Amino acid sequence: MQYAAVRVTSGVSYEVLDLRHFMGRALRLLLEAEERVWTSRLHWDYRPSAKLLLQYLDSRMLPGYAAVDSGPGPGPGRVAAYAFCVYEDTKAVVGDVFADPDIEHWKPPASSFTGQSPLEIEETLLRHLLETLQHSPHVNRIESQLLVHPSGRHEAGFRTAGFDLYRRLFMIRNLDGFDQWAQIELPTGFEMRSWRDDDMQPASRLISECYAGHPDSHINDQYRTPIGSLRFLQNIVRFSGCGTFSPSVSHLVFEHGGREPVALMLGSRVSTHSGHITQLCVRPQDRGRGLGKMLLAVAAQGFLKHDIREISLTVTEANSTAVDLYRREGYQVAHTFDAGVWEKS
Repeated sequence: MQYAAVRVTSGVSYEVLDLRHFMGRALRLLLEAEERVWTSRLHWDYRPSAKLLLQYLDSRMLPGYAAVDSGPGPGPGRVAAYAFCVYEDTKAVVGDVFADPDIEHWKPPASSFTGQSPLEIEETLLRHLLETLQHSPHVNRIESQLLVHPSGRHEAGFRTAGFDLYRRLFMIRNLDGFDQWAQIELPTGFEMRSWRDDDMQPASRLISECYAGHPDSHINDQYRTPIGSLRFLQNIVRFSGCGTFSPSVSHLVFEHGGREPVALMLGSRVSTHSGHITQLCVRPQDRGRGLGKMLLAVAAQGFLKHDIREISLTVTEANSTAVDLYRREGYQVAHTFDAGVWEKS
């Protein structure tokens, strides 16, 4: 990745530099601004993710771009925005693009961003990142799910780059009034237990079976195979890719005497008062038997025992069956965002 000076309007310019030029301390203020957005918009504690990003920055291992003030003074100025990606074999995943929401209030002559909106700067960085990835010979696929950005915010940039976009819903249920001690009825013929360390392999097989031919398997190709699903699970369970995993909240369902799960629900803590269902799936032949509804109740009870007062989850809008279930169980849409996919011809 090369750096470039970008002139946005007459007399106004800033530099777009390779993100690997910067140590973590250069982005600390920017990440603190992003933490505030995640908290207000999603009720999500972004600090663990920010800490991990700072470690990657310090190791010069995070590919991407930064928008840097090119105002007076020696050396690079303040970092106002960044965008980065991660590589998985021949796939690249757009990890984030974010600009300081207060950039329009930076004062000249200390800032060269006068008159530039955060959206315009994010679009510039995103365009640089997508162009770099699409011209990389080893990249055959690009995925993106910019969870914190409202649906449509970067639609034009992704459409121009040839991406397919899918609207996703961020839904929340408030647990006030939920009966923590109510008896949960398990449908006849099934048994259930909480998550164990040796569940990774069977759970990965179930996920790939559940998502065969599903729109979400186009959004996230990890769902297509047990090996890919195992990577997804490792990110959720072992590497805090989506909050802090809670094994006591997470459960699997089996047929009586069976060894392979037919349904599962995974939960994580994403802030002191919020939990998130990171995965809920039921084997195709067992759908319509109340397992999904039952696991949602299990999640609610499990999170309440940890003094968590609300649960969130994400679902693709086109998955109307799941959306209808969540609405019936008290979940409401609090935010929408876009998932994007590009594949080399």
